[in-house]
Amino acid sequence: MLVIVIFYALDQMALNGLNKLRDDDYKDLHLLFNNEIDDEVLIVGSSRAWNHFDVSEIQKITGISTRVVGLSGADFNMQRVLWEQALNNVSDTEYIVHVVGSLEFSKRTDGVFRKYKFYPFLNNQYVQSNLSKIQPDLWKDQYLPMYKFHGYYNYFLKGLKLNFVNPSYDEYYKYKGFTGFKNIWNGTITVESKVISDDDINKGMNFIEYEAKLAAEKEKQLILVYTPEHKVTDSLINGKNKIIERLNDLALNHSNMHFLDYSKWYGNDDISLFSNATHLNVKGAKLFSQTFAKDFLEILKNN
Repeated sequence: MLVIVIFYALDQMALNGLNKLRDDDYKDLHLLFNNEIDDEVLIVGSSRAWNHFDVSEIQKITGISTRVVGLSGADFNMQRVLWEQALNNVSDTEYIVHVVGSLEFSKRTDGVFRKYKFYPFLNNQYVQSNLSKIQPDLWKDQYLPMYKFHGYYNYFLKGLKLNFVNPSYDEYYKYKGFTGFKNIWNGTITVESKVISDDDINKGMNFIEYEAKLAAEKEKQLILVYTPEHKVTDSLINGKNKIIERLNDLALNHSNMHFLDYSKWYGNDDISLFSNATHLNVKGAKLFSQTFAKDFLEILKNN
């Protein structure tokens, strides 16, 4: 019993410390899960959310306050954590921009990617319900003291330390959730050929169908964005065209849902705009964000 009490105390101290962090790993999620986002536009999705959408460009063109919350390596179960929380609890946001791509339709089989980001938020109902679909034993991380820190002891030590020293707030290098890759892609293919199964596509579409209905219920506009990928991915990802067709059909069936397809964007064959086959670099993100901002204004005009 004494060991359990000690472990529980250490676990809570580490979580208390991590909950104070406002660095690149934690600030955006802290704002989202604590309902502190007051921007009119919230962009959510995988790494292509925080990597592709240059918020300064979008705000400059539209004049509308915008923020990004993205999760690297996020399949649709992980992404649902973001938009379900946002639609149910973020009252000031009028437009949810959900960033989608073909690879996100393939369910992760290796557990929750970078699970340590969620440690301070494991009691959140949307975190627990969605991430447990990827990792069924997630309840152990929530209820067994110290279990979660196995393999992530550096985060335990960091959290523990922050109970005794004030956290540094100069470790947030993004601008309202955005940061771009500076390198220019050399053309090396690191993405393996991928077949997106019909079953995975159907599950992803069911999620988006629910997302659209929830957005309508909360009187918010949902904008799905298929972000740029280098044209080489057309032959690498089997199922890409089917996903785009299904997304377009879904948007036609919901008055509050819009679909912007950039799979044929003019920059998709320009290697100088990419960091790798599926991610833009800083230059590419700036140009794409200018295109997106103008298309977003058209949606506002039509509404």
